Amino acid sequence: MELENFLNVGEYKLFYRLLKYSENQDEPVLIFLHDSWGCVEMWENFPEKISELFGLNALIYDRRGYGKSSPFAPDPRTKYYLHQSADELINVMDELKIKKAMLYGHSDGGTIALIAAALYPERIQAVMVEGAHSFVEEKGKAAVRESRDKALTNSLLQSLRKYHGEKTAELFRRWHEAWLGDFFADWTIVPILKNIRCPVLAFRGENDPFDTIGQLHVLEKEITAPVIAKVIPDAAHTPRKENEEETMELIGHFLDKGLMRGKIC
Repeated sequence: MELENFLNVGEYKLFYRLLKYSENQDEPVLIFLHDSWGCVEMWENFPEKISELFGLNALIYDRRGYGKSSPFAPDPRTKYYLHQSADELINVMDELKIKKAMLYGHSDGGTIALIAAALYPERIQAVMVEGAHSFVEEKGKAAVRESRDKALTNSLLQSLRKYHGEKTAELFRRWHEAWLGDFFADWTIVPILKNIRCPVLAFRGENDPFDTIGQLHVLEKEITAPVIAKVIPDAAHTPRKENEEETMELIGHFLDKGLMRGKIC
């Protein structure tokens, strides 16, 4: 069963989709957190595949400024915008009466998942992150700069406009201005990773232009809870699309190893 609606969060609205595959209200809801260009529709059928396969209720939503949700607030983006998105996640959970969640986040969404697990450990029971970032790397900045410059002549913004409409230019600008801005140069969430108490699955594509394997190593070093960290071959920044078979196998291994259904910390 699938339900779509808008949720009032303070003075703005968020679009969400709820997937129902279980009648067990004690199980955590699997929440998907999109990347910096993403939204509900851009996940395609991936959330349905995971949710149906493991019999989990799931939530997908557009963060403020993305997809069908309200436009960004007029305030400029700060160094703590990803922390604010983690707070927004908890507000969404509260509004929908979701006590505990498992999180799947891609890129910025992965970072938000890690922050939420660190700041609200009692609410998060497991985390899966695809191409998440915990600190700024020069390789990533170079990839952002290249994407920004290429967008002047390619069809990227036109393709994103299909999903974000009039919000497209601003979300793209906010993305590259943050990651390339002086105010963001020393951004890091490494000091709070030690607060994560739930199992973590972290993976990246071996050809990801936006980071290095150092992003996985720091999670293994700093998180004291169980961590599975893997590099997906023949994949770049979106392994779930570029190497779906190995990504799904990895997720299945993580979820089947007693890390859920009452055994999650």
